Amino acid sequence: ETDIDVIVFESGDRRFAMELRHVQEVCTLGYVTPVPLAPPTLQGAASVRGQMVPVITLQPFFGASRSGPVLPGTPAILVTWEGATAALPVRRVIDVVSVPRSRYEEGGEGSGPLIPGSFRGVAGSIPLLDIQDALRQIRDAAQDANQKLHTPAEAR
Repeated sequence: ETDIDVIVFESGDRRFAMELRHVQEVCTLGYVTPVPLAPPTLQGAASVRGQMVPVITLQPFFGASRSGPVLPGTPAILVTWEGATAALPVRRVIDVVSVPRSRYEEGGEGSGPLIPGSFRGVAGSIPLLDIQDALRQIRDAAQDANQKLHTPAEAR
């Protein structure tokens, strides 16, 4: 049986696990610059060690409105996908653990969009976030918004 390495964190009022293979690092964000006309899942852009990265939020995926502005000093998980990096602000990182695959349940309670399953733990189940699917949807929404912005009104 193989273990799955995950990072456990809180985003909004929810607790999630995410596979560690998608995590570049945990950092503290500085100033986040809002992006005009961005989809609700894109909170802005921030400089992390001289590289501009998009700052994303999961709240709209789970029926919550986009949270307020991301303040300097907010912890974030830098995630990578297809060679790109994005910052996911979190309330706090709880742990980094190796979980036996036998504790993972596909589907079941709490599964749905972006949550293919969960891990059974001592304190209940922790949903496993499919960050690749989240980033894919955020990218597609940003591309759609950009296309609409650059398409003349009469052509829409």
